[in-house]
Amino acid sequence: MQDETLTTRTATPDIVLASLLGDGAEHAEIGLFIYDDDGKYVAINRYAADLLGYDRSDLLTHDVGDFTAGGIDRNVLLRLEQREGVRIVQRKDGSEATVAFVVTPTKVGSFWFYLAVVWEIADDDPRASAAY
Repeated sequence: MQDETLTTRTATPDIVLASLLGDGAEHAEIGLFIYDDDGKYVAINRYAADLLGYDRSDLLTHDVGDFTAGGIDRNVLLRLEQREGVRIVQRKDGSEATVAFVVTPTKVGSFWFYLAVVWEIADDDPRASAAY
């Protein structure tokens, strides 16, 4: 009976899939940031805003380098390749958090953006020693 259900299931329309993906990303317990070629945030999920202690509307006025000591190397920021690392970020209240991240270029319509997936790691995590 299960095999019949799987083989007779109709295709899910792309708009439904996009909505499910968007809703899942909004409520994920991981930070999702999208930024443009200038490093300006254009979209942030709820967890990302909470991680940095800002309202989303406030974060949309910031640059990706605003939360790390020394900012971000613009040559690295704009590479059209996937990269990962560990950074120390400063929250709005002045406290710091060590985060791991993966950044990958992505297209929205015909425009290139960058998607950063960010999560906090514990100070005793072996990766934390590589943070800068």
